[in-house]
Amino acid sequence: MSTVLSVALLAAGLILGELGEREAGGLFIVIGVLFAWDAWRRGRAGRRFRVGAVAEERVGSRLWKLEELGWLVEHDVQKGGGGNIDHVVQSPAVTFVIETKVGGGRWDLAQALRHAQWAARHYRGQRAVIPVLCLQHSRQRPELVDGVYRVGACHLVDLMLDRG
Repeated sequence: MSTVLSVALLAAGLILGELGEREAGGLFIVIGVLFAWDAWRRGRAGRRFRVGAVAEERVGSRLWKLEELGWLVEHDVQKGGGGNIDHVVQSPAVTFVIETKVGGGRWDLAQALRHAQWAARHYRGQRAVIPVLCLQHSRQRPELVDGVYRVGACHLVDLMLDRG
């Protein structure tokens, strides 16, 4: 809707400008550009959301193997106060909190650590909590970076079986 409206406003601005109403035409053009920018921004955010959701689903499907072994696997766990954890997996001894990313970087480690802190409070320190940053489009072997395991999705289950 914003895209159609922005084109209509731009066209109206051009027409008004041609009719000699330069100030009104300029105003319509400015408003049209603002609507176009908003439509572009919303479309970009929607694409990022869809890409992230697909990555989370793909990582989640890898965790079925652990459910078959009797581990508890939860997806999209809502945290009190806002936000969510993509996956929480409980082995008999350990809780894994998994943040899924399509790509990854050091800036994502802080989010994984915050999720682990929340889980430690939530489970009242009764079990070890391991934060994991799972890179969906990566073949990276498990690497411990600043207290967070970074791992490609293809090695995620193996990491959890080794550590859990």
